[in-house]
Amino acid sequence: MKNFFIALPLLLLVACVPDRKPEKALLIKTDSIIPEAQMILMLADAHTIEAALLIAKNKETNTIGLGEYYYSGLFEKFGVTRERYQQNLDYYRSDPDLFIHIYEEVNRELTTREKNFVKSLPN
Repeated sequence: MKNFFIALPLLLLVACVPDRKPEKALLIKTDSIIPEAQMILMLADAHTIEAALLIAKNKETNTIGLGEYYYSGLFEKFGVTRERYQQNLDYYRSDPDLFIHIYEEVNRELTTREKNFVKSLPN
């Protein structure tokens, strides 16, 4: 019986603690959500940009301003701002299962691009 009086307040306390996972609705307005298919293409392009910047750095090329230039082109291509892109990253990250799914699709997209690139190389 003594354990019951200790356990009951603890159970009530745990039951009253709010869920720590942020709700997606609080992170971004519905009309600002970038569709999943477009976000996949944007992320694939972003990873291509990061690879290009890494290659340039490894070749000891001056990359000052290059990242900003590439990302400006990315945002212009998809008609979004840097802020909207970041908000959408946060939005999709708030659902780990969905984010994993998106990155599986990003991986497929990058693999397809690589295969198409290799096919286009002269023999």
